[in-house]
Amino acid sequence: MIARSFLPLPLGSLTTTPRLVRPLRQARVDDPARAFMSDLLTGPCLTADHLDGIDATLALLHAARVQMAWVSGIDGELVGYVTRDDLLGERPLQAAMADGVPHQDLRLERLMTPLSQWQVIDARQLDSARVGDIVATMHAQSLRYLPVVRRNGAGEVLVGLFSARLLEQALGTTIAPDLHARNVAELGRQLAA
Repeated sequence: MIARSFLPLPLGSLTTTPRLVRPLRQARVDDPARAFMSDLLTGPCLTADHLDGIDATLALLHAARVQMAWVSGIDGELVGYVTRDDLLGERPLQAAMADGVPHQDLRLERLMTPLSQWQVIDARQLDSARVGDIVATMHAQSLRYLPVVRRNGAGEVLVGLFSARLLEQALGTTIAPDLHARNVAELGRQLAA
């Protein structure tokens, strides 16, 4: 039961079709990093199935107005992520040719960035981190996305995400990848990208 000290607020009808507003936040490099992290504990997460195709996933990304989706496996567990660039770049063509299958038969499990290739940051590192620290990290590691995990006795929990695109918009600059390879395998990945 609602206490008597609360009163219902007056409501009205729409007079026009409302617009969805996507505010652009401005950032400075010395702002707290956590303020520009997408909080996955309170915000929505877009998920695609590992067996989804390219066209269905692109339609999902477009409808949600995002550039990336988490990929779930057979039992709904997290197995990776996929980006719009992954689906529209050379990766699908290379995979189709290597597998000898038509482009439309490719599935996300073949195109995603699997968990084994993720570079993550521990949420505790964000207690004193600034936006500039995140930008420097993403630049040095040539990352477009930086997942944030909370580590505890039960394992790791995905709690947030930094997106280079969103940071670039907020800062009004670009985060260029660091093209200095640190080993031969990394050089091969950079040349293949």
